[in-house]
Amino acid sequence: MIKIVFKYADAWSNWEWRKQTCIVDSIEECKRIYGLGKDCDYRIISIEEVNLK
Repeated sequence: MIKIVFKYADAWSNWEWRKQTCIVDSIEECKRIYGLGKDCDYRIISIEEVNLK
């Protein structure tokens, strides 16, 4: 699993940058879940492997 920290700006946030964190299997999964790149701008800040045991 990886922990991804990213910022996004969209119409709902009035194009102000918001910070979000997710723990998923891949970057592609994060993009799909949060709709990154569709109706928003985004920047990945960090990616870190995590062990959930």
